[in-house]
Amino acid sequence: MNQSIKQHTSLLQSLRAVSLSKSYKYLVPPGVFAAALIFSLLALVNCQTRKIEPVAIAAEDMCSYCRMAISEKRVAAELIDSESQAFKFDDIGCMVNFVKNQKNSAKTVAYFVMDFENREWVKAESAFFVRSNEIRTPMNGGIIAFKDRAKAQAAADKYHGTLVRFDTIIQ
Repeated sequence: MNQSIKQHTSLLQSLRAVSLSKSYKYLVPPGVFAAALIFSLLALVNCQTRKIEPVAIAAEDMCSYCRMAISEKRVAAELIDSESQAFKFDDIGCMVNFVKNQKNSAKTVAYFVMDFENREWVKAESAFFVRSNEIRTPMNGGIIAFKDRAKAQAAADKYHGTLVRFDTIIQ
């Protein structure tokens, strides 16, 4: 258990002990204990961190950097900021340029890229990227992403490119 849950459990046990004591009945008005218990449970639930998920790309979505339609989902990218706003990109290169040009003032909390072969979202930090001039992407970024290292290496060989990780791409 993490520290926050231990503290809430201890608080609830203390409240239970107070409610069972005889003096409680004379010191606390009816309903206050129940309200405190409900408030504590709500506080515990709200303290839990939620998992950040990518947002699906809709047909009408436009790239947050170049303002072009996102036509090829297999090379799409996305970032989520601390205000839970999703910025969608038609090319991994557009996301890199967006970040480098600091187009968003809020802190970025997650980066996602589309797996080139499986067309499913992958956290950018865990993806393998292939960079090559032979790869044609909407804005000529020349970068594609893969969840699987072996598939990325095969693509690097096919397109005469280099296999890189996200920290290299985003620099």
